[in-house]
Amino acid sequence: MLHTGAVLTTVLLDLDGTLTDPIEGIANALDRAMAALGLPALEPEQHRAAVGPPLTEVFAALGVPAGHIDDAIAAYREYYGRAGLLENRVYDGVPEALSRVRDVGVHLVLATSKPEPFAARIVEGFGLAPLLDHVAGATLDGSVARKADVIARALDAVGAAAGPDVVMVGDRSHDVLGAAEHGLTCVGVEWGYAAPGELEAAGAITVVRTPGALADLLIGMAG
Repeated sequence: MLHTGAVLTTVLLDLDGTLTDPIEGIANALDRAMAALGLPALEPEQHRAAVGPPLTEVFAALGVPAGHIDDAIAAYREYYGRAGLLENRVYDGVPEALSRVRDVGVHLVLATSKPEPFAARIVEGFGLAPLLDHVAGATLDGSVARKADVIARALDAVGAAAGPDVVMVGDRSHDVLGAAEHGLTCVGVEWGYAAPGELEAAGAITVVRTPGALADLLIGMAG
């Protein structure tokens, strides 16, 4: 069983691609944003690559001119906040996995680059809120957007210090790299939106294949 050198007390959890599969709502919101700016329609692989990173990075990578990124974000959020966040589903086995980890006394804290108000609505609407000790996300004004900044916000909210008793769980390289900025390790999940080898190359300590395997790993680290 993998250990980080200390008894696990707190798990920081990504949302998109880790707890829920948001591709339908994100794809629809991206399409609305690109159409609003008169830009070409996106391919499915572009939709998939957009799951996880902050929207400023997403739209820059899609070729939106720097002067129009704020307009793209506004168009995206208009649709996403109205309908897209509910075009989503919880991955099979995730609620049971979270419940098992909580049952051994580990604190579970959401740490997502999604704006915090949207994240709170998603976990509440899909029944995950009772399994989480706190929801931390990006701010709508953009002052907190990078994963490392979200992690700092999450740790501060629950009074936890970055240390070997805290682990990040996510499905993209920015989860791994954001955790590393705080000296934290990251467990990758295979069922999300990382490209093959992405998580390993970023430095994830391991990549698990199922929510059940994730629960087994975290429970072992807590014991």
